[in-house]
Amino acid sequence: MDALLIAAGAVARTQGIVLHPPQSDRSTKDPLEDIARSSRIRKRRILLEPGWWKTDSGSLLGYLEATEQLIALLPIAAGKYEYFDPVTHKRIPINAHTAAQISPSAWMFYRPFPHQIESAIALLHFALANRLADGVRILWLGLAAVLLGMVTPQAIVLLITQAIPTADRDLLLLIGAGLLVISLAVAIFQIAQRRVILRVQTIAEMTAQAALWDHVLRLKLSFFRQYTSGDLRTRVLSINQIRELFGGVTLSTLLTSLFALLNLGLLFIYNVPLAIVVTLIAGTILVVTARIRAIALKHYRSRQTLEGIIFGTMTQLLGGIAKLRVAGAENRAFDYWHTLYRQQLQVMLKTQAIEDLLMVFNTLLSTVSSMFLFGLAALLIHQFGLLIGTFLAFNVAFSAFIQGATGLSNTLTQFLQAEVLWEQAQPILQATPEVDTSHRNPEKLTGRIKLDRVDFRYRDQSPLALNQVTLEAEPGELIALVGASGSGKSTLFRLLLGFDTPESGTVYYDDQDLAELDITAVRRQLGVVLQQGRLQNYSIFENIANGAIVTLDEAWEAARLAGIADDIRSMPMEMHTLLSEGGLNLSGGQRQRLFIARALGLKPRILLLDEATSALDNLTQATVNRNLEQLNITRIMIAHRLSTIRQADRIYVLDHGSIVQQGTFDQLATQPGLFQTLIARQSI
Repeated sequence: MDALLIAAGAVARTQGIVLHPPQSDRSTKDPLEDIARSSRIRKRRILLEPGWWKTDSGSLLGYLEATEQLIALLPIAAGKYEYFDPVTHKRIPINAHTAAQISPSAWMFYRPFPHQIESAIALLHFALANRLADGVRILWLGLAAVLLGMVTPQAIVLLITQAIPTADRDLLLLIGAGLLVISLAVAIFQIAQRRVILRVQTIAEMTAQAALWDHVLRLKLSFFRQYTSGDLRTRVLSINQIRELFGGVTLSTLLTSLFALLNLGLLFIYNVPLAIVVTLIAGTILVVTARIRAIALKHYRSRQTLEGIIFGTMTQLLGGIAKLRVAGAENRAFDYWHTLYRQQLQVMLKTQAIEDLLMVFNTLLSTVSSMFLFGLAALLIHQFGLLIGTFLAFNVAFSAFIQGATGLSNTLTQFLQAEVLWEQAQPILQATPEVDTSHRNPEKLTGRIKLDRVDFRYRDQSPLALNQVTLEAEPGELIALVGASGSGKSTLFRLLLGFDTPESGTVYYDDQDLAELDITAVRRQLGVVLQQGRLQNYSIFENIANGAIVTLDEAWEAARLAGIADDIRSMPMEMHTLLSEGGLNLSGGQRQRLFIARALGLKPRILLLDEATSALDNLTQATVNRNLEQLNITRIMIAHRLSTIRQADRIYVLDHGSIVQQGTFDQLATQPGLFQTLIARQSI
């Protein structure tokens, strides 16, 4: 573990990641995964392609193939890597010979967001961390290109005032050659700048996107109830749209426009009165741009809001197409969509008209300004002796300046969308993650669970979904929850899983308040079967493992306990049989048993079953229950078919969010009350 921590730490430090050793000293199958979970980072296994050390792939965690010694693969310059040995602390350059000793398999770490991203500047700082050298390189390349471009007006002065009047061919050739070299140098600087921008943009996008999805996956489930799936998708993708707005060409144009404004100083050197006029023209562009910006911002907000609503509506309509057909409501659905789409088109036309208006204004102003300057220059030449060469140089610098000003105006208008997109993404980025780093590890659970006078409601002012619920389960007990639909059984499960937080009262695991525990570490010790479970189109083994480290023997044992091992053996490829999407090539009972096998794959201490055996026949159900009893783990199950809970140690009967009865099956069956009523209904 020490060598692993040192090697992983060397990789993490280059990315600004702080690693934390696991809180538990228990040995596990995957110590690297324990470190990643303790440090709240994501990792991904990658394949090192031939010649990988010649390109910048970031810092990686690898190992020597012969000894399986973990090493840190660290970039030290463009196209150069070295590896750090955590045992000898030596740094060895990587070439074809040393690369052959390194396994082609390595791990990449992903830096997470801080707890919250409060502003767009904070997001930019996160994405561009450790890229200061690239930023400086972008700036000086752009500045160099502009400064070289400012030599052109001076060359024109020499051309008009000296080379042409004196017929100095040598000077003419020298000026021509100089302008050619400058043009080539400017082109090279601009190409180099765009290459650096592209590299920084790619790295920033990968960093921000990985951190964004990590952040989304860590949010509380209660957060997702606030948005439709379509609206949530639009908000998540807003970050990527902002990145596209700040794409390489746009950012390069912005920087070029900003640097072009330096020509204003050159204008004042050539002629102050004309430069003052140019300054007034630039001020006019600034005022008009600010006014149009204020008008356009309102329409951009409306357009973005409508896009989220329309996508959410389309998602719901497509998901419920069968219900629409049954109800014959296709026309109403189309009319509803068309109304929203018409509104979106109207807003899009308004925003496009505003953008076109600004472009026309800038083009027209540039033309009119040139005409005005020529007229004013004629007066200055006639009355004040302004040299024609000086004016022509002034005009070249003016053209560069006005192009920069109008280009900046148009680019800033495009960035209005970024402001609106940021407003869309803010609720996600500023939402508090589910896991707090201050929460402690629960260690190995024994299976004791207690809910103490728990109240819960889904929204403020809504009725209580759970009212003063108290429930206890000792290690190894089978606890059953029964009641009519809407009585609070699934809500109680959500609290046990930490999906929601009680309004009052406490949920305990092994006498530890769940609110103070690392909820992810708790869930890793739970086996859960929910009604909405879904199988993926992978092999049966992969579905049982579900991404965890489970051996084939452990998968077979889980399948035996779930009563599906014999069914799997009868299949052509046994554990490696591929399933269709949703497991539709299995019967309902087989799918349920596979869900149970998945829940048992990691040998949980607590099993939560939500109507997990409703599709099983009595014989199969008895086999599964008997196998689960042998495990001596705590089981809490929601049951509608009361015959499945005869052996329960305790049954809790819920009605409208309150526990109205509790006891064994035999006790409740003889007591007047809701449980007797439920038995009577199922006996008819």
